[in-house]
Amino acid sequence: MQSIYRYDGPSVRRLGALVQVLLVLFMAVTALLGFYALFLALREMQEGYSLHLFTLPTFAAIVLAAFAPAAIAITLWVWRAHANLHANRLEDLTFSPGWAAISLWAPFANLFVPMGAMRQLWNRSHGEPAWFANQSVDKVTSWWTAYVVGIVLMTVLTGIALLDRFTNLAIISPPGTNTAGFGMASLLLSASAWFLLRLIDPITKAQQSSVALGSAFE
Repeated sequence: MQSIYRYDGPSVRRLGALVQVLLVLFMAVTALLGFYALFLALREMQEGYSLHLFTLPTFAAIVLAAFAPAAIAITLWVWRAHANLHANRLEDLTFSPGWAAISLWAPFANLFVPMGAMRQLWNRSHGEPAWFANQSVDKVTSWWTAYVVGIVLMTVLTGIALLDRFTNLAIISPPGTNTAGFGMASLLLSASAWFLLRLIDPITKAQQSSVALGSAFE
């Protein structure tokens, strides 16, 4: 049966280039913010006060503003790259392009599914057979571990700050603790962007290469 998808090498290449630019910007923002948060945390510990009720929501808004354009571009690239696999009728693909893309945004599923989808995308784009499609890939594991730990930690700490600031609920922690945690979360997100950069370019190049997939991607 003929695939409903068509192979589009130029699109995946252009989207890959856009994603890489946006990821570099995101990586720079989160790294700078992470180091700045750690600097503030050190001052808080030295002087015995905490400003996390005010700083963490602001910091989180900055991270979100830097993340949004990269996330949209990544979603489009993931859809296109998976569609290329389906266009060439590779056997036993377990992730549709739509589900691979939507899973990046779906609550709860976005903590588990994207890693498997990216693992399959890496392996099949590099010419691995169907039985090898779900084998572990170190780069994928590093990317997803840094991302999930960073985003969960940042979400929890920002939520605590918002609860403390806008409700009667007070969650007391030593000065500098929450700010330091947010700094570490930012650095983890910066690291996840670095690992993702090391995935996107090789996958994009592999989908252009007749060496990796024979005539399938010519």
